[in-house]
Amino acid sequence: MRHDLNAVDNELVDLIYSSLLEESSWQEFLDRLAMTMPEGRSTLFFHDRASGSGAFSLQSGLTESQVSDYSNYYSRLNPWMPKALKREVGVGVTATQMLSHGELDKTEFYNDFLLPMGTKSAVGVTILQDQDRSFFLSVLTSRQDHDQNLPSAQLLTRLAPHLARVFQHYQAASIHRSVAQAGTRLLDLFDVGVVVVGAGGTIKTISPRAQSMLDEGTDIRLSFSGKLQINSSVANRMLYRVLGSNSQAPKFQTFLLDNTRMTIIGVQKDQLSSLFEGPTAVLLLEPRSNRYSPADLRDFANRYMLTAAETRALRGLFSGKSVDVIAADAGLSRETIRSQVKSLYAKANVRSHVELLRLVTFLSSN
Repeated sequence: MRHDLNAVDNELVDLIYSSLLEESSWQEFLDRLAMTMPEGRSTLFFHDRASGSGAFSLQSGLTESQVSDYSNYYSRLNPWMPKALKREVGVGVTATQMLSHGELDKTEFYNDFLLPMGTKSAVGVTILQDQDRSFFLSVLTSRQDHDQNLPSAQLLTRLAPHLARVFQHYQAASIHRSVAQAGTRLLDLFDVGVVVVGAGGTIKTISPRAQSMLDEGTDIRLSFSGKLQINSSVANRMLYRVLGSNSQAPKFQTFLLDNTRMTIIGVQKDQLSSLFEGPTAVLLLEPRSNRYSPADLRDFANRYMLTAAETRALRGLFSGKSVDVIAADAGLSRETIRSQVKSLYAKANVRSHVELLRLVTFLSSN
């Protein structure tokens, strides 16, 4: 381990940018950073102000069990967070600058989470604050002395602006990717609006057609705090399940609202994307006056030579039913319907409900 922290500055900065360019990995960066402190364990993590919880999204030196324990329980008890959420962005601090050793030693977080892994203190820096989410870089250590840990906090100060640029790059790229995945321009052409929603219900981007629906306020609206609300308690709960930190919600689900057929899609991400971009949902909004006619779906079934079972699955999907409901209506198992849907996708050469919607919309317009 190098003790001259100034000597590792350039190496760590190089690792940040080479990780962005995928020439190296964030794991290499975190492993190298952890080596700068005794018994070092480094982590890039977030904390959500609204829920009071967070997660070690990327880390070095922690076990899967420790990461899970933090996400599921100890993140809500982290005694450093109240000060961390208020401190100046980009300025590294030692743990004792946020909470004295005497106060920390009395907490469940210290005695039941930190001590068993041999950790007594930490240094950290706030990289970025975005709506309800704050993003941090921290190194946990067995060394408790403030003066000895201060140079490590200063190292994080020097790294922070580089990490902030990388975070902002990922967040901007996330919006473009989400919009591209939803096919915004194509769907707007066929009167289907698209809203990309981020953590806490904040709108990241919205298509012109969806904006007009939002302005009408019949099926979707903004709350006083500027967060998207669906005028259906069931659909609204689904949206915020998808946006939850540890969401186990379905990948997509369709709802028939008063004037709109809405499909909520959870954007699937790896750990890195989840950290930098946060949870993301895409809402597809189709005016119900433009619902597909039986003739449209019959023509589609004939074109792709669907079986009767596959056609039944197609009609079910486009009437807003889930696989479970289609199965219950047909008196069949969920796995049987899932198999029929997969066969339908294969014949139409699509990979998802969204792609199927695009294809049916395009063909029915010609």
